[in-house]
Amino acid sequence: MTDTKPSAENRDNGFFINNGTFSGHLTTPEGQKYDIRKLEPREVTDPRDGTVSTIWGGYASARDINASARDAKLAAEFKRTGERPAEFFQAESRDIPLYVTLRERQGAKGYTHIGSLWTADGRYTVLARDMEGKSGLRFGGNVLPWKSPESLAAERDAKAAAPKPPATPAPKPPRRQPSGAQ
Repeated sequence: MTDTKPSAENRDNGFFINNGTFSGHLTTPEGQKYDIRKLEPREVTDPRDGTVSTIWGGYASARDINASARDAKLAAEFKRTGERPAEFFQAESRDIPLYVTLRERQGAKGYTHIGSLWTADGRYTVLARDMEGKSGLRFGGNVLPWKSPESLAAERDAKAAAPKPPATPAPKPPRRQPSGAQ
């Protein structure tokens, strides 16, 4: 008999925020663990159309001392220059290092919030669903490597252009022998 439940170490990959304290943790695809002190709601107004929406945001800090030192260097450099890498951000972007931001956007597979995180190791996309207090969680989800809109479009085009495997016809049922035939 095989156990269908994932082990504890296999479940601890992604994004988790506790319902009571709004603190939590995340694990990047490379296995780097970050703690989130407090994810707080904030109302923001979209300057394009004036709609008010709630975003969730909070600072993350690496558990590993070497990653923490690299992140501190990134944050200090950003504070000094205010520059974001052009390969990760558009000119109008307002992301800051080590700040997790979740915006409510319906996505595939039940995700209700999409966000981002920028660390010294790169930029990540956070896909989360509002767990509404189930299992003691407020949010749960996955952390994925960030992809530019151009690379996502190229992947979509490549997938659409890939040749489809030929459909195999269903096997025909065996012919019945007439009664009396041997």
